[in-house]
Amino acid sequence: MAQPAKASFFPSADRSSWQALLLSGGVFIILIVCSLMFGPVALTPGQVVTGLFAPAADPLAAAIVRNLRLPRVLLAGSAGALLGVAALLLGRLSGAQARDPGWSGVPALGALAAVVLLAAAPASAGWALALAAGAGCGLGVAALAGAHRRWPLSPRRVMALGLALAIVAPAVAFVLLIRDVRLATWARWCLGSLEQRDWATWQQVWPVALLALLALAVCHLRPHIPIVPGIAATLAATAATLAAGAIGLIGWLAGRRASLVSLSSGWQLVLAALIGATFLLGADLLARGLTALLPSLGLISEAPVGALLVVASLVVGAATFRRRRA
Repeated sequence: MAQPAKASFFPSADRSSWQALLLSGGVFIILIVCSLMFGPVALTPGQVVTGLFAPAADPLAAAIVRNLRLPRVLLAGSAGALLGVAALLLGRLSGAQARDPGWSGVPALGALAAVVLLAAAPASAGWALALAAGAGCGLGVAALAGAHRRWPLSPRRVMALGLALAIVAPAVAFVLLIRDVRLATWARWCLGSLEQRDWATWQQVWPVALLALLALAVCHLRPHIPIVPGIAATLAATAATLAAGAIGLIGWLAGRRASLVSLSSGWQLVLAALIGATFLLGADLLARGLTALLPSLGLISEAPVGALLVVASLVVGAATFRRRRA
């Protein structure tokens, strides 16, 4: 008797999947190089290579690349990848193709929980922030899954609930922080910003990201276990929130594109991760470029990438609405 085929995380892919993988990977590498080169102090490709692999030859370039730009690139890539993966998982939990984590209120609740902890105990340790953000994201995932069970035939109600959470949670966080004029902290967590993200932030992110990957592997290889997708989505959203704050649109774009390119669930997750990482790295590079062109922003020294994505979300939402009305 033939043995049943074992589940594989990398099943055979069609030509479109490979094309999307190669294209996204090539753009991602180009954006990494540009992110390491461009900033208040521009570096040449040679200086970037020297700073990475021969720091003693150019201490200034090494300090800029290793201490400032490399952790930011890692965090942007990780956050974008995890948002793409979380979008697919949330979609499966709520009966959609892909459900954007940011506009489903999941990272917003995680950011709110972190802000509440910072307001109560400003010197909170990194692990405490991770636990708080995880609790908030878990609540958001539970609310989304519960709304889908409550209104299985009304996806607009599920979407409206997530959008309400995504709007109300930052407003509550603003009220908590405005009395201390901590606008930069609010922007970092609730609008989404990679400004001043460093290796200390990476130390908070990578353990949660690793747990998310482990849960994701279990979710794919053992899809019959019902609770695992929610755990994987919670961990992915938590790590993304710790890395870059509450960010919308990226997950939906990456998840939707991956779903259109491939029918394989495993390849969808891989493509969503790579596309999400590419999108967020590109958006962060654009936000940094706008900061160089804009006048001083006062209490915020850099245009938050999340604010840029809010504007993009409004444009995409208006275009989608008009297309459906047509």
